Amino acid sequence: MSFKTNANMVVLISLLLSSNIFAGGRMMQESSTETWLKQSAAFDIQKIIENISPLDADKGAIIAARTRVNPNYYYHWVRDAGITMDALSAVYPERSAEEKLALRKLFFDYVSFCKKIQKTKTLTGLGEPKFKVDGSAFNDPWARPQNDSPAMRAISLIEWANQLIADGHAKEVSAILYPLDASSEKPIKLDLDYIVAHWRDASYDLWEEVKGKHFYALMVERRALLLGARLAHYFRDDASAEIYQREAKAIEPLLLSFWDEKRGFIVETLDREGGVNYKHSNIDAGVVLGLLHGDMQDGFLSWDDPRVVATIETVIHAFQQLYTINQRNTIPGFAIGRYPEDKYAGSNFDGGNPWTLCTLAIAEAYYRYANALNAKGQTDAAVIIQKRADQFVERVRYHAHVNGSLNEQIDRNTGYMTSVEDLTWNYAALLQARQSMLGLLLSGKTTDKGHYFTTNNEQGV
Repeated sequence: MSFKTNANMVVLISLLLSSNIFAGGRMMQESSTETWLKQSAAFDIQKIIENISPLDADKGAIIAARTRVNPNYYYHWVRDAGITMDALSAVYPERSAEEKLALRKLFFDYVSFCKKIQKTKTLTGLGEPKFKVDGSAFNDPWARPQNDSPAMRAISLIEWANQLIADGHAKEVSAILYPLDASSEKPIKLDLDYIVAHWRDASYDLWEEVKGKHFYALMVERRALLLGARLAHYFRDDASAEIYQREAKAIEPLLLSFWDEKRGFIVETLDREGGVNYKHSNIDAGVVLGLLHGDMQDGFLSWDDPRVVATIETVIHAFQQLYTINQRNTIPGFAIGRYPEDKYAGSNFDGGNPWTLCTLAIAEAYYRYANALNAKGQTDAAVIIQKRADQFVERVRYHAHVNGSLNEQIDRNTGYMTSVEDLTWNYAALLQARQSMLGLLLSGKTTDKGHYFTTNNEQGV
């Protein structure tokens, strides 16, 4: 499929290609997971920016993928965009001065687009999950509302605000992102106040299939409120900070109720009200994603919590025997799907496949688990868990296209990439896994690096 890139994107891509894309300024010479993740960062950023502000879209719109038919992903999904910009915000400090300037332009375009769609009249207000790329409403039948959407948007805006403050630009934040005067647009407060009013409500899950109360949504709503409370305190908006802190605390008992004591894992959905009726197991990679995207590193459902560890293992076990490609023990790790009963295969509903981003979520979760073990001095256990994390990254690497690009799904039988090409969320997931891996390595305690492949080949089984 041909695809034209906005002129601003060309500038940033050129900077990335001329910068230190490969660790040490060299081409890939070793096959360790660490090296591959480091080397892939600029490629991942490049793939993301290719999906920001396409020529026929408003500046700041982020398409989920370039595919326009069967299925059509050429929309701005609020949740996916928030996840993507959250990932870019995390890598922003390490980029070169030139790249930072270009990324700042992207972020402020994104802020402008967020403000536009917040004002767009939709069927469910701020809980609307997706928009056309010109910022107009998508009013066709859909799974709405999705209350994780404004939460992830708020998170991405707050994390960008935090970067600006760290760079000495607090006045920009108070002028554009968190103004206190009555006449100014308040993109962050709009979403936070929506969460305060609606976190108890049923909405649709991150897979857009089931209406109820969802672990993922509540985790990201909690994070948004806690981040919002900190930002509000910074700008001496203490009344709002108190509200956000109080509501975040109120979410916690409900989140803990998702632990199924009898079955031994955290479920994704409670109090189902509608949607598909075949998700009987309630085993869902969305729980792991919720733990990742909602992680405040404050001890709540920490990575070494036995309930969290048991849930990760349950998700892995659910797919270990389900997919043909997972029966090949010569390939490291396992390919992970959304949930065992999944039927969606992209262009049809003939049977679900492993998802790239779900497989990477397990890797990232294990990196964070290893970091938690390191923090408690359990270094031998941390090395073992790091190796497990590496295996899930290598699983994705094994199935990737020769050029490193990633589709939404991996065919459960052949192992080849399938469904939509270059899903934006995939590259955000790789950046997030990389950041968690780097956080682990910075602790200086896990040094055993696995070596699996010497080339990056597109492979089936």
